[in-house]
Amino acid sequence: MKVLSLHSLGHDAGVSYFEDGVLRFSIEAERLSRVKHDGRVDDALAYVLRSAAIDPAAIDLVAVSTPFSHALLGLPDLDAALASIEAGNPHFRTTTTMLGHPVDCVIVTHEVSHAALAAHYAGHTEGCVVLVNEGRGQITRSSLFRIEQGMLRWLEKDPLPWYGNGFGWSALGYLFGFGKSPSVAGKVMALGGYGRPRDDVRELLLGVRGDVMDDPAAARAVQLDLAGRPQFARDFQTMADVIATFQDLFTERVFELLSRWTGVPAGVDVALGGGCALNIVANAELRSRLGRDIAIPPACGDSGHSIGAGVYAMKYVLGQHVAPFGVYVNGRPEDTGDSAAALTAAGLTPIAYDGSAAARTLATGGVVAFLEGAAEVGPRALGHRSLLGDPSADGMRKRLSEELKRREWFRPLGAVIRDDTFAELFPGQHPSPYMLFNYDVREGLFPEARHVDGTSRLQTLTAADHPRLYDLLGEFHQMSGVGALINTSLNGPGKAIAQSSQDMIDDFGGQDVDLFVSGDVMAYRARAR
Repeated sequence: MKVLSLHSLGHDAGVSYFEDGVLRFSIEAERLSRVKHDGRVDDALAYVLRSAAIDPAAIDLVAVSTPFSHALLGLPDLDAALASIEAGNPHFRTTTTMLGHPVDCVIVTHEVSHAALAAHYAGHTEGCVVLVNEGRGQITRSSLFRIEQGMLRWLEKDPLPWYGNGFGWSALGYLFGFGKSPSVAGKVMALGGYGRPRDDVRELLLGVRGDVMDDPAAARAVQLDLAGRPQFARDFQTMADVIATFQDLFTERVFELLSRWTGVPAGVDVALGGGCALNIVANAELRSRLGRDIAIPPACGDSGHSIGAGVYAMKYVLGQHVAPFGVYVNGRPEDTGDSAAALTAAGLTPIAYDGSAAARTLATGGVVAFLEGAAEVGPRALGHRSLLGDPSADGMRKRLSEELKRREWFRPLGAVIRDDTFAELFPGQHPSPYMLFNYDVREGLFPEARHVDGTSRLQTLTAADHPRLYDLLGEFHQMSGVGALINTSLNGPGKAIAQSSQDMIDDFGGQDVDLFVSGDVMAYRARAR
């Protein structure tokens, strides 16, 4: 069966293609346009049909998450579809003329699409509890699901208060002048590591009226009230204390909710979806307090909808098996000739990739732009579109984050570490293949990737995940004695993560990067350090 799956409206649009339950191709719209959180799906749709050589006449099913583009789908029963979704149904089955002829179509409610993808990463195990938590879904801001008798059952809608979901993070970001972008919450979360929870701030947050999520006038009144209080002044330390207090409240309420549903039977699987699943502080605390691992998709936010809608349609509507899939499925691998041509056009001299030379560049304080194969799905750099640096080199955090990427000074960097090194340094702890958990890191270990709160967001890597980076980490460790590398996303300021070698050159060709790796070729900026 051939399934085309879309997230066609809103931010982080994308398109995926499944064949007989196997994810064959996926692309996030922003990777083509380089516009962060791009919500335009047309180019992504054309790209998938062309790149995967798909015959539109051969498509058996179209799956789409809500909200969806009415003009694109061309539904014969649009009013009925909208009424069904708004009534709280998990999906609506219809037909679409999007491909020029009628095709079976499953419209998947936004929250359900998130839940299906999270459940997939948990193996769709019976009894698995799935929390979808975000700024705004189709009809909720937080939803709780459980797999019962092989079906995804919606247990609770909006069980969390304003300070337990994404609305609260966005509201505080706006209150403190960070704007309204989907990226705001991540920036705000970074502030919490510099603060300390305060009882007076906690009391004020708990006292906020409950209708702020639904009544714009109420939200505006609360904003004006808090903005006028000294506990919410915009100096850095006060903001950091507010965020630290809010983080505690957020984590407490999410834990209380999950613990009600996961205590019996012991050991039930837990999965998280929605943008709030990117909150690594909460993720690590929840995993510790619940006493079990937690499944979180790398594309847990809206960028995962094009995959999640397809998973739901096949698994929970059609009852078909959906195979596990890897993280490196975003777009197609770049041809070596195209990589070499992009480097040559930038005045660089491409040579065959040499892992020892790349490790030497890193061990002598250099920065490596690393691009290989298809890109990662989701917002985290996981080694296929990364900037790499030595986490023990003085000033490396500033060089990578502030100077190259021009990010705010207070934002931390993560690191990638081999599974064997991780087991040695963090014995008995769960791994983190998608960089979605933080770990207490002793002082002096990976100092440039260690946040002010003493933690680091780690990506644990196996040889099967990424053989080339795994080997590079090993050679770098032998040369430097350091068992990890700073790993941050390969994108310049304000741009989506690079998809091609040309994107990498556009962002960093004239910058302080020592070595560009593009698949099987690489090029030094000037000379080897």
